[in-house]
Amino acid sequence: MSLVATYYNPVQIYYGVGTLASLAEIVQTSGNQVLMLTGARSLKASGYLDKILQQLQSFEVFVQDNIPSNPDVADILHLKKATGNLAYDVILAVGGGSVIDAAKALAAFRNLNFQDVNEVRAVIQNKSYAVNPSICPVIAVPTTAGTGSEVTPWATIWDQEAEQKYSFEAPAIFPKAAIVDPVLTQKLSSTMTASSALDALGHAVEAYWSKNSNEIVRLYACEAISKITRNLNLLLENPSDLSLRTEITYGSLYAGLAFSNTKTTACHSISYPLTLQFGISHGVAVSMTLGAMLVKNEAALIEKEKLLAALGIKHTSELTAWIHAVYDQAGLPKRLRDYGVTETDLPVIADKSYTPGRMDNNPVEVDKSFLVSLLEAIY
Repeated sequence: MSLVATYYNPVQIYYGVGTLASLAEIVQTSGNQVLMLTGARSLKASGYLDKILQQLQSFEVFVQDNIPSNPDVADILHLKKATGNLAYDVILAVGGGSVIDAAKALAAFRNLNFQDVNEVRAVIQNKSYAVNPSICPVIAVPTTAGTGSEVTPWATIWDQEAEQKYSFEAPAIFPKAAIVDPVLTQKLSSTMTASSALDALGHAVEAYWSKNSNEIVRLYACEAISKITRNLNLLLENPSDLSLRTEITYGSLYAGLAFSNTKTTACHSISYPLTLQFGISHGVAVSMTLGAMLVKNEAALIEKEKLLAALGIKHTSELTAWIHAVYDQAGLPKRLRDYGVTETDLPVIADKSYTPGRMDNNPVEVDKSFLVSLLEAIY
């Protein structure tokens, strides 16, 4: 680990219950023509889409309300073609991580033209988007408490055809602003509440032990971990409790601030084929290996006692039981076989789990024999 530690995050953060009421004045700092991205159903069903559009009635707003979960390169190409003739100054992303990731991709691709999916792949793979002079600002409004994408320079785009996961990463795709209002998470289902919070827990724990970790990162990580582990079980019992929603939302935000400077590690790397091939929700896929990797990384942990205290456990071996209790509370299956994985799939999953920049960011080497054993243990 480098002796010189740095921390950087340029996102203007507006947070707290009722923050959404300031949306118009926040958007106004970026221009009057707004491309708004959101998912197909939840924002409409909650009534917040109408409230947001009412706040933005003095702006020219173009709405794309069909952003899918886990956007694929084909989805990004479709969005580019649908929005390519629109003149917009800023992208407003209101939704979960998929919506915010799609917004970052469209911002990075602004004024670039693509004929087919192969051209989209090429630009992602060679990272030429990073020097695009037409990148526009993104204002991120998360409606889940888990993604952290509102304060990071990363975005995930999937490629079902090529069976790949691509990572956008460039300082220019840090959102200009994040509006973090816990009220927007109040109608999340138990499964989404648990899955997204477990994703945030993964962000924080992996940031803590990452090779790129430092004192500031670990401060954010410990605060995030404490808020999630002390409040998630209570929230699952009392889903309408806004004070508990607020604690989990802040835990997610602090986790985002932690891993915005480190990237993730082994657990996220292993999760990608689980999501891509078997549709396991991202937060569950990450958390399935979090306990085992805590044990694996124990000898490399800096100030281990602080991490264990934040997790609310005395020994590294106790984390898996807490995660399983969350699964049970939320009605989430806990074994790989429950998601259609077979024993013969395990070595293939292991082979596809070595994402550069993620697995090699883990503080301890993870060889294939250990990884297969880990997958067998959760099978």
